[in-house]
Amino acid sequence: MSKFLVYVAEKSYRDYSMERHIVEGAGGELRFAQCCSERDIVEQCADAHALLLRQTPVGKLVFRHLRHLKVIARYGVGYDNVDVAAATRSGVLVTIIPDYCIAEVADHAIALLLASIRHIPIRDRLVRNGAWDLTYHRPVHRTQNRIFGLVGYGKTAREVRKRLSGFPFRFVACDPYVQDSLFTEDVTKRLDFARLVLVSHYLSVHVPLNSETRHLFNLPVFRRMRRSAILVNTSRGPIVDNRALATALKKGYIAGAALDVLEEEPLNWANPLRHIDRIILSDHAAWYSEESQQELQRRTAREAVRVLCGEAPFNPVNPEVLHQRILSMKGESCDEELLSKLSN
Repeated sequence: MSKFLVYVAEKSYRDYSMERHIVEGAGGELRFAQCCSERDIVEQCADAHALLLRQTPVGKLVFRHLRHLKVIARYGVGYDNVDVAAATRSGVLVTIIPDYCIAEVADHAIALLLASIRHIPIRDRLVRNGAWDLTYHRPVHRTQNRIFGLVGYGKTAREVRKRLSGFPFRFVACDPYVQDSLFTEDVTKRLDFARLVLVSHYLSVHVPLNSETRHLFNLPVFRRMRRSAILVNTSRGPIVDNRALATALKKGYIAGAALDVLEEEPLNWANPLRHIDRIILSDHAAWYSEESQQELQRRTAREAVRVLCGEAPFNPVNPEVLHQRILSMKGESCDEELLSKLSN
């Protein structure tokens, strides 16, 4: 009989042999569901000890009904689809993989930026339709001395800065949670957000989605930006108010945008951004490479198994749950070695 049950909440990858090997190797059983809602999880994963989760929302309903649940291991960097406070109250650990696709996201952000600067998608469509216009009407400017602004200055943003070091940009960034020394080392001028959006010609967004960053880019912000500005977002869709962006592009408040993430995914047919040619859209693909997907699947499964085997995960979102478990176990007759694992 299996020691624990691990459910893949949404079967969406081509192959799960890695997860199966890790789970079964620890004495567990891997099962599959096809969930889109909390109700689906309750109905399909009722006996789960762990959930391997992508996009399905998880909140109070799940924690109320999944009595055996110990851990939600999320495939990804963010966790905005999980009610972490409710998980903590229920004693459920939430884990993420915060650093698995730094290089891929940096590459994708730069690709979107350069394609926007040079109008590559539009030129491609024109050439395919028979155009060959040497007096192309849309202006393209040199990148010499242009100001490149990074909104957020964590690992991915710094990787973008590193990869662009050979370009003739002047770099600025804003991030209240990063120490001054990192800005100094990278020869990147520290600004607050209000000043950064005023001066930047190009802006790349690298912040998590939370109450502070939701609709960080809204119509008043777009109105303050340079009319030549290009915005790139590879972080989370709701950081940019999509309707406000459509208005800003139509009215010429900014010159262009490139988004890998949207407020509603997949792209809604009614989304006004679909009909604007000064925006590049990709399908939440910045994270992807064959290597990053394999790493993500392996590390996510290992996080779940570590918790179910009595070990602390490497990347807990709510580590206070570990302390709750230690306190409860100290009041019981339990394995001292196990307590040591949880404490370290």
